[in-house]
Amino acid sequence: MQVTETADVVVLGAGVAGLAAAQALVDTDLDVVVLEARDRLGGRVHTDKAFAGFPLEFGAEFVHGERCPTWELIDRLGLHTVHWNKLDDSWVRLADGRRLTMAEARAVDPAFDVTRSWDLPPVPPRPLESFGRYLERIGFAPQQVDYVRRAFANAAGESLRHLDAASMLDSIAGTEATGHEDYRIVEGYGAVLEPLGLGVDIRLGAEARRVVTTPDGVVVETAGGETYGAALLVCTLPVGVLAAGDVEFVPGLPEPKLQALRGLGMGPAIKCVYRFREPLTPPGIKAIYAAGRAPMWWTPSFGHETDAVVWTAFVTGDAAIDLLGRGEEGALDGALESLRRELGRPGLQAVEARLVDWVNDPHARGGYSHVRPGHRGARELLAAATPPLLWAGEATAPEGDAATVHGALQSGRRAAAEVLRLLRPRAYDGSEVAV
Repeated sequence: MQVTETADVVVLGAGVAGLAAAQALVDTDLDVVVLEARDRLGGRVHTDKAFAGFPLEFGAEFVHGERCPTWELIDRLGLHTVHWNKLDDSWVRLADGRRLTMAEARAVDPAFDVTRSWDLPPVPPRPLESFGRYLERIGFAPQQVDYVRRAFANAAGESLRHLDAASMLDSIAGTEATGHEDYRIVEGYGAVLEPLGLGVDIRLGAEARRVVTTPDGVVVETAGGETYGAALLVCTLPVGVLAAGDVEFVPGLPEPKLQALRGLGMGPAIKCVYRFREPLTPPGIKAIYAAGRAPMWWTPSFGHETDAVVWTAFVTGDAAIDLLGRGEEGALDGALESLRRELGRPGLQAVEARLVDWVNDPHARGGYSHVRPGHRGARELLAAATPPLLWAGEATAPEGDAATVHGALQSGRRAAAEVLRLLRPRAYDGSEVAV
């Protein structure tokens, strides 16, 4: 096989994980090339500035946790953030029809409060048990399960029956280290991507089609006919792309990786983004947990000096599949109908609307990863190094950090440390590599 270019390391994907891995190696003597199928950086991070005239997230939106590693970059770059406190600036529709702030709902409805505090009885999950079945078994009433569906499961990216109970409990416990508060970067996540790409050799529009393991390492063939030879490859491709077989691995993925992919799903996730003529809620309300098919709404206009009134519906799982089945126009109107009912405004229309469909994006094939029932430990299987193939991306992060930008960031740093351990063992001191 003729190789047109050689490097020490090839990184597949210029999302946060791939950029973090490459950036961590910039100051070494290693030659690193990043291959990205898209015509932009970021992967499932996509900051748009055209729709509303300010940085608007079509992909990852929030900094999850007041102590997560993303703050290192935010502080270093001098970026600004807006806090979504949820307690006082979010409306919640309770089962009895009352619409309260989250703080009010938690105070008056203990059944709702448990779905936010996660103060659960010490009952271990059963093998193969879904999170929905687990909650029912420990005594959650139907209305509580519905609260979880609309908030926690929607944020987890998949319907309750597809989420592994043990892994979800690990995830809840894992967030203690990073914190529970959510923030939005005013300048957008794109402002984090740009410095991660500084000094990195990135080839946009380079879609990998084949990865061949050779006696000397790997050879990557792209759709454009280029071939890149390297001693090591860092794969940061999303689970959905790997599971679909869009990239052929020769002689085939190691069995532990196949086992990991059988245990990980890529949840269906969409965003329906709308611009309105006038404010829809009082000034203090920034989000709505609705009772309809689009259960989670927030306004990214908050924190920006703009007259634009923008609301985003974030929809995953069965509801996302249902909306997508109606076509683009039907999906946008179906989600908006949930908001109309929630606000009691049947004639509400948007000035402009945009469907962001991560399910049918060929370079993502879904929103983010989850562990299927009975497959606890699949993330660790996917993360484990199998030289010359190394693995990073949000799906390889520990529960509690997975499915987040900071999880992807940390996974890239881990992969960079593995590169140094393998290629520069005398110089590697055993610590994580910073970016």
